[in-house]
Amino acid sequence: MALKSEASFKEYLKKLSDETIIRYYSDVEYSPFPVLVIQEYTRRFEQKTKTEILKDLKYQTRLAKKKTQEISKMAKNLKLIDDVTKQKSQEIVKQAKRKGFEISEKISGKHQILSSKLKTTAKSKIQKTVDAGKSLKASKKENLELLENLARLKDAGVITAKEFQEKKKKLLSTI
Repeated sequence: MALKSEASFKEYLKKLSDETIIRYYSDVEYSPFPVLVIQEYTRRFEQKTKTEILKDLKYQTRLAKKKTQEISKMAKNLKLIDDVTKQKSQEIVKQAKRKGFEISEKISGKHQILSSKLKTTAKSKIQKTVDAGKSLKASKKENLELLENLARLKDAGVITAKEFQEKKKKLLSTI
């Protein structure tokens, strides 16, 4: 694909998978339009705070538990089966309960890994972006956009208020 303008690059970014966007975001300094990559990353992932991720994981856990309970009820309601079939049904229900519990535990564990990876990656890439931005002479508009992006990251809990203030002070001194 020939990337002729910012508009064509924006359209190209929208078609990429989340995994590819994360990889591009990790190497944003090599991008032809680094600000656009940051904006697309922020657009896709800014709504997912730690609380929302935990909420999603808890919801998935509740669904798994509910399905296990439904299977258990269905198995208990079958009356026209012989003892062997009934015993096998009980074993299947027990296995389903164990599997549901294991899945919920895995989901709960993965949120911690995901949130720490996102936070670590975001912090290091923000620092690289800011450092790369220092070496470039950016327009006032670009500096203001970068400041807005930093504010979003602070609101999302990716960077601390202290880090935000430091970056803000440095950006405002270049305007």
